[in-house]
Amino acid sequence: MLYGLYLSAQGAQAQSTRLDVLSNNLANVGTAGFKRDLAIFQSNRPYDIENGGFSSAPGNQSALTGGVSPAKILTDYSEGPVVRTGGALDAALTGQGFFQVTDGKQQFLTRDGQFSVSATGDLMMQNSNMRVMSNVGNPISVPLESAKIELGSDGTISSVSDDGTRTQVAKMALVRPASNQQLEKVGKNLFRANGLVSPAGSDLKLEQGFVEQSGATPVGEMVAMVQASRLVEANVNMIKYQDEALDRLLQSAAPH
Repeated sequence: MLYGLYLSAQGAQAQSTRLDVLSNNLANVGTAGFKRDLAIFQSNRPYDIENGGFSSAPGNQSALTGGVSPAKILTDYSEGPVVRTGGALDAALTGQGFFQVTDGKQQFLTRDGQFSVSATGDLMMQNSNMRVMSNVGNPISVPLESAKIELGSDGTISSVSDDGTRTQVAKMALVRPASNQQLEKVGKNLFRANGLVSPAGSDLKLEQGFVEQSGATPVGEMVAMVQASRLVEANVNMIKYQDEALDRLLQSAAPH
């Protein structure tokens, strides 16, 4: 009976973890370039099989085998849909790769291509102190007197004057890690590369005036949240049922 209580508690805990992940995804359905997370679970062998024969179940849930438990949280790096914004400093990446940005101390990767120019001419991520890096490792600055900024498909940034003169300013650092599994989410739509990064291949293209939308969809995340909520409720109900059954058993065994 206690074994069943532990298994139900374990199931409720696993689905609660899934709910946390889904809630974060849902909160970021409007975040450009966001990559949704997936809660991955593992099934465990029953206690008797794990221990080579019949034995009493442990007295605490952390030592229990059997049932399911959270294994890891993985990020889905699939490309999100690309939409036209018409913004001169909006850029979407199609293909495998990332923009490289810096806060002056560390370098990070992002798929969020919503940029702006600061009062000093620095090319920045919107609503952030992150400066966009060039392919030679320096933060990018653009002339404030530019009539127009053009972004090439390879990340080249050109300044266009009032008379139509075009001057190349810099080239964005478009990079990719050896494996996406080396990436670590650090918040604010940024990733830390725990390993070397290299220039992205020719299959990665930049589209000016477009933005990559979030990889999380409201309908998909809401459906998954309803399912997880029901599974939490089912496990909690099983805990109540087993607790009541155990109470009746103890009462019937008590001397009268």
